[in-house]
This record gives sequence, structure tokens and C-alpha cells, in this order.
Amino acid sequence: MVTSANIDVTLTLFARTTFLPLATSFVEKSALALGLEEGDALTLTLAAEEIFAYLCRTGAPERPVLMRCRGGGYFVETEFLFQPQEFDMRAFNLAVTPSLDTGQGIDETGLLIASRMVDRFHFASHDNGLRVSLTKERAYPAPPDLTTAVTRPLERFSIASPEPEELKELVRLIHSYYKGHVLPGNFDFPGKVADMAAARAYQAFVARDDAGHIGGGIIWGFPTQKTVGCSGPYVFGQPQSSVMARELIDECIGAVAKTQAVGIINRFPTEHLPVGYFERLGTLTVETSSGRYTEMPVLYRHLQEDPGATVWAHPLLKDFLEREYNRMVFARDIKSIRDEGEIRSQFSVISAEFDKLQAVVTLRPVWWGDDAQETLARDVEILENDGIHAIFFEMDLGRPWHSRFSPALEKTGFQPRLILPNCGKGDIVVFQHGTESN
Repeated sequence: MVTSANIDVTLTLFARTTFLPLATSFVEKSALALGLEEGDALTLTLAAEEIFAYLCRTGAPERPVLMRCRGGGYFVETEFLFQPQEFDMRAFNLAVTPSLDTGQGIDETGLLIASRMVDRFHFASHDNGLRVSLTKERAYPAPPDLTTAVTRPLERFSIASPEPEELKELVRLIHSYYKGHVLPGNFDFPGKVADMAAARAYQAFVARDDAGHIGGGIIWGFPTQKTVGCSGPYVFGQPQSSVMARELIDECIGAVAKTQAVGIINRFPTEHLPVGYFERLGTLTVETSSGRYTEMPVLYRHLQEDPGATVWAHPLLKDFLEREYNRMVFARDIKSIRDEGEIRSQFSVISAEFDKLQAVVTLRPVWWGDDAQETLARDVEILENDGIHAIFFEMDLGRPWHSRFSPALEKTGFQPRLILPNCGKGDIVVFQHGTESN
């Protein structure tokens, strides 16, 4: 069956203002066809209009711009592939305040508007050019009460993949029996979880009896080709002697083992997780539903023998990496980055991904420059003034320039907390602001 979750549509234009109406019409019509409501489609269109208009003003008109709209079921992504003549990415920083006194300031304001209108934006190099993507997720209605679902102890059960309505019932049961800090933000919208499963972003198993009563479940997804992220297992009102949690984990591991994934990361483990299945990568400090802070363990399980890899790190990070790699018995060749007089950029760009429901922000490098510390400090100040104190930074050790942020992270109060194996081009180091690693 062909759905909006597996359709790409493309259009190639030159960066000329005469093509601006065509570019905006392409994004709007594609977004509607790929499942966005009119309001969300218009928002994505306006953001894309700002990007294309900026390329028209600053780009090379003889060079083509490839535009692509991709449907993901629960989101639509618009991307631009182009060879830049000028492209000031600083406007995408969280704390940017462009001046309207100059033409450049007006251009930066357009980019700033675009970045704030979408749920995610991303920069990456692409062949000899740049890739800019804008993602808008579908709006889902919040259920009137997620904590009303109930179940009962099951004398007998089997493990199976849920139907969409069963998956939504599983999400409601999770909210009824578990507190917020062990729940991904997407779980606040059962319909979104069902759409994510239809798009293969999530997979799940439920434990149910012959009458269809659900006693537990587990949900997982594929953030990268090499690594799977799972949540749970979730068990609802079953006797302490129940083997349900173990069977859910076994079925999940068995399903993932048939793929190319080399490991499973559980960032939302519950107290029902059987002992001995996972090892601890570290902990992150999270806020509980009562407003207190607690340490949430992040767990990992190997599925294949670790082949080893080369990672790049600033000397400030070397001791942490050596300690953690030795503890986890990962074969890594740690190469140090160093400044040897090469040309340096004057500015930095850092993206911010918000989980508004859990008041969590994850910062990621987009571009490194001499003002990295200043940029980070401004971002932290703005976030804390908005009442957000769970601030993370993810560094990809497979991208050597990411490690250049290490001094700025240390000076602005970030500490390395754990390593996520194979979660980027290389391993990902997760830093947290204002906490001590355990």
C-alpha cells in the first residue's frame, strides 16, 4: 500500500525570484497531499518561502536548487539542496537578534522566522553544497484524560504486534500505570504513536489474553540504522511472579536481532526491566511528575560483536572517553583534534530541539567558530529564563569538528554524562548542563 509515509516529490529550480511562487506552491500542495492540515501546510510553506527567498537574494542564480518534500506519516519534511554563494547560518541560533538597520539584518530575520515556524531544522554538507531541511509535524489533539485506562491480571497471555487501536490503548495504559519521566514525549498523543507505527518509526509488542485484555507492552524505534531505541517494558497490574516483562523483552530483542542493528539503547527503562539484559551507559538528571529531580539510567545491550572504530576528541574529553570505553569494553581508537593554524570560522551555529511536554532541550552542533562559548552561554541563559533546566548537548565523535565545542561546553557548565554507541556517524557523547556525572 502506498501511503504518505513513503512518498518523495522533488522539484529543481534556479534561485531566481521569478520562481518563488512556483517554489511556495510546490511546498504547499505537497504538504497537503502528504497529510498536513491546511494550517500546518501553510506554516511549512511560509518557512520554505523565507529560505528560497534568501537563496534568491544571496545565492548564485545560475546554480540549481533541488527542493524535496518527503512524507513521514506524522510529519512532512521540506529540504533544499544547493551550492551556496553566501548563506549566513547564524540566523538559526536560538539567541540570535538580527538588526533591522541593514539589508543583511532583514535577510537574517527571514531565516530566523523560518527556523522558528517549524518543529525541526537541520543543516548538513551535501556533496559540494549544503542541505537545509525543515520539518513540520502534524498537530494531534490531546486526549481529555490519558489515565483512565484500566486492566486486570492475566492468567494466560501471548505476545503479539498490536492493531492501531490496541496500540493507542497501550499508550493510555502506560499513562495510567507509570509516571511522566519514564515516558517519551510522543506518548502524550496516542494517535501520533499509531501514525509513527504506521510509518515504521515505532514498532511494538503487547501481552494480551484470548479475550483481548492487554497486560503489558514494549515500544521501540530505529533512530539510526545501527542502533534501536526502546522504552519499557511496561507491565500493568500483573502479579510479581509474572514473566510478562521478560517475555516482552525477549520478543523485542528477537525482532531487532533480525535487522542490521548492532545494539539497543533503553532511555526510558522501568522497574519491571529484568536484571541482566542491559548494561548501564550512565544516568541523566530528569524532573519527575512531583517536581523533584532524579537520576534516570540509560541502558544498552549488544546484539553483535563490537568491531571497533576511530573516534575524534578534544584533549579535555580524553580521560572521560578512556574511562567509559574501558568500562564498557568498547574498542575505540581515540584520536585527538588540535589547532594547527588553519583558518577558523568566526561564528558558531547550534540547533535546538525542544520536547515542550517534558521541558527538555537538546542542543546539537551545526557549525563551529570562535564564538562557540558566547553562543552556548546565550542559549543557556535564554532557556533557563524560560524555565527550562534540562539542557543537553549531543556531540558526534565521528565528526572531528564537533569536538571543538569541548572547551566551550566546559566553560559554560556542561559535563559529559554518557556515550551512546553508534548513534551518529560515530558514537554520541551526551552532555548535561549544571549537573555532575555519576
